[in-house]
Amino acid sequence: MTTRRGGRVVVPRAFAPLAPCLPYRRAEGQHPPAAGAASEIQRSGWSVVLGERGLGDSLLALGLLNGLLDGTSMGDEAHYTGPRPRLMQRCRLPLATEFSEGPHIVHSTGNRDDVVFRAVPEDPKPWLDLLDTTNVEVHDALPMRYYLEVEQRLGIRLPADRSPLPSFASGQQVRRFHVVFITATSWPTRKDYNWGRFAHFASLLTARLSVPWSFTLITGKDPEPAPCGDIDVLAGIDAVDCLDVFASAEVVIGNDTGLTHLAALTERSDGTAPQVVGLYGRHSHTKWTTGRSNHHAIATPFSQMLAAADRCPVRDQLDDALWSYEGLGQIPETLIADFIGSVAGWW
Repeated sequence: MTTRRGGRVVVPRAFAPLAPCLPYRRAEGQHPPAAGAASEIQRSGWSVVLGERGLGDSLLALGLLNGLLDGTSMGDEAHYTGPRPRLMQRCRLPLATEFSEGPHIVHSTGNRDDVVFRAVPEDPKPWLDLLDTTNVEVHDALPMRYYLEVEQRLGIRLPADRSPLPSFASGQQVRRFHVVFITATSWPTRKDYNWGRFAHFASLLTARLSVPWSFTLITGKDPEPAPCGDIDVLAGIDAVDCLDVFASAEVVIGNDTGLTHLAALTERSDGTAPQVVGLYGRHSHTKWTTGRSNHHAIATPFSQMLAAADRCPVRDQLDDALWSYEGLGQIPETLIADFIGSVAGWW
């Protein structure tokens, strides 16, 4: 198992993942090679198809949208249409929102001949930025991959150095020692740490430190689990309603899923955010993350292999059973407790 804190990633070249180098020294302020897309976009406008898969895909694809907002001047407000207008109204981007069935789409002008960008998670590459003869900065998180794709297509150096994602606002204040667990996931049999393990984890915390703990469990739409001690269970609530729950938490721990990413993007009115730990077993912990400094990871060996080689078990048709994949249950609760306490400053 490995633990990884969020934020900027700089490593010696020998430990960099298998990824291409940027054709310019970005950290030194160099610009990408000139490209012709900027003038075409300025003339016709743009639209971004964030996708119609899960919440996590569309949230991380906002790195693509932010790249276009940063790199073009197409008016003061873009227009979102899709199934989550209430959630997007809480997003700190200048968006008008409208409900529609189907994919999440944001457009700048509404022109039929605008330049279309499609967020396909399997497509954008990770990038390495050479810092000196020894070290490289790794841009592996999916939002930054999208952002650098826009940067090179426009031929313009964009302003964000990392984690080009907007926050989602909440007026809720933090409650000390409030911990939120997330078990909702698109694949419960393979990507769920399981509410029973979270209940045991909660007991480890209460035994380790005598403070006024409070625990909340957010599940999917399945029936609520059996009573788990003093844990409040919220079953199947809408993502927008989770924002205030996340904001009230000091720490959020969740499966590699959209709600965990949303927790990392939650911002309180005072500018602070919860500390969020994602548990990764089946996908790369360095790609499927917001890249924010408050978004951390605990990853199984299989997840680490995928990160080092930039592989996807679905796209690349990898049979994870060959590498003795045992699910998230192989992550010990004691390891999570030690890491969480360190991240939160509890011990």
